[in-house]
Parts: sequence; structure tokens; C-alpha cells
Amino acid sequence: MDNANAASAVSSGPKNNSLLQRVLSVLVLLPVIIAVGWWNYWASAAVVAGVVVIALLELYGKLTQGGYLPQRWVGLIVGLSLVAVVAVRPLGQSPELLPFVLTVCIIGSLLAALPRARGERTLASWALMLAGALYVGWLFSFLIALRAIESPPLREGTLVWLWLKPGAAWLFTVMAITWLQDTFAYFAGKAFGRTQLAPYLSPKKTWEGAAGGFVGALVGAVGAVFIFCLPISVPQALLLGAVGGVVGPLGDLAESMMKRQIGIKDAGSLIPGHGGVLDRADSLLFCAPVLYYLILFMVR
Repeated sequence: MDNANAASAVSSGPKNNSLLQRVLSVLVLLPVIIAVGWWNYWASAAVVAGVVVIALLELYGKLTQGGYLPQRWVGLIVGLSLVAVVAVRPLGQSPELLPFVLTVCIIGSLLAALPRARGERTLASWALMLAGALYVGWLFSFLIALRAIESPPLREGTLVWLWLKPGAAWLFTVMAITWLQDTFAYFAGKAFGRTQLAPYLSPKKTWEGAAGGFVGALVGAVGAVFIFCLPISVPQALLLGAVGGVVGPLGDLAESMMKRQIGIKDAGSLIPGHGGVLDRADSLLFCAPVLYYLILFMVR
């Protein structure tokens, strides 16, 4: 997010209001996310599907502002198809289903674009529509894949007695790593930020903020071992945090590149103080798949 690693600046009324909005948004959304993830696998999948719809509508709306004409309904079908594949057959359980769905999506989306062949930027609009559906739908689906992890069981502890499932614990762990990285980066950047990290892509991000975010990711990973009774060691948790602390900011920069190319500041305005869903979840879109595969390597 463009404001996540902001360099230090003089406090002002609007900035204080923005920080208050960020805090209030977290206080409202976080309990809902925890409750849904804790409660039920299919409820989690439904929420992810809803988030994919909102994020794709944000992305396609901004692409339209940039002069492209993505077929939104086609992109929504592609994105939700990928989510449905993972929800119905978690990764690895039905390897032949995903290639089939991808094939249908590619051919079907091209056929849907044929009636618009005479229009300007038809090919570019199709490519961006399909790429956006893959970016949002496929990467978000790894949140469902995390929730589907069933083994090994969690270690004994208080939260396990409260019926916390392994999948929910891993899902919360990845979210904790990602969001603590972002939170630490925000405050470290404001307090100590001097050296720009990627001036062209996101002028407000700093190396000092990135270092603070890296520490936050480590704190989130180690804390999750004890809070969620994860069946991994502290060194393994540190590895998870270190990878998340690097991958998260890269996901942030990737979305910044998209916004820079389109010429917009925020992908949306749904979440006060944070922007849109994509602005809030850009780091998570990279962390979820990378940490998912790292978790599988550690526990299986």
C-alpha cells in the first residue's frame, strides 16, 4: 500500500484522522474475519469468494478509467471458477480439475471477446481482464487452501480446547505475519523513514519501514506458534516470518506498479483509512501462496 511505509512527517489533522480511520476499520473487520475463519470452512470460502468479487470490480473499474474495456462479467466468472475449484477440491486432491477449468476459462473468455474484435484495445482489454482474474481469483484462493489444511494436528493448548482447527490456525498465522509486517512497516516508516525503497513505484516506502516490517513479520510468526499451538518449532516460525517479511512488501510493490501504470492512487475506497480491498490485501496475495507451500514443506 502506498501509505504503508510512509516516511516520517509532521503530524496534522488529516493524518491523525486517517490513522484513526485505519484503527477503527481494523477493530471492526478483524473480529469478523476471526469469527468466520474459526467457525467454518465453507463460510471462509464464501467470504473469500465475496472478496474476490469486490476486488475484481475494483480492478476492472480502474482499468476502465485507464481507457481499457475489460468484460467484467467474464472476469468474475473466471475468478470465481478458480476459487470454486480450490474450495471443492483443495489443492492436490484433484490435479486434473484445475487444468480443465483453466482451459475452459481461456477459450471461453476469448470467444466472449470476439464480438468486440473491431473495438480499440480489444486484445489488451481481454489480456488485462484474464490476468486480473488470475491475479485476484487464483492468489486469493490460497486462503481457502490454507483453511483446508487438516494435518498434522495442533499441539495441546487453550485455543485447541476451543475447537480451533489446524486450517484456521494456519490461516490466522499467515494473516498475522502479513498484517503485522504492514503495521510495523507503517509506524517504522513514519518514525524513522529516510531512504526511499522504490522511488518510482511508491515514493513513500522506505528501507527503514521495510526493516520494521520484517521485524513485525517475525513477531507475528513466533507469536502464532504459541497462540495457535502450531506444530512447528520456533526456528521454523522464524523462517516463515522471514519469508513473509520479504514477500509481503514485494506484493505491495506489484500492486503499486499496476496503479502506477493505470495512473491511480488507490484501487478503491471501501475500507476507510486503507483504500480498497486490493490496497489492503496486496501483500496477502503474495504471502498466502508462498507461505502455503512453505508450510506444506515444513509439516508434511
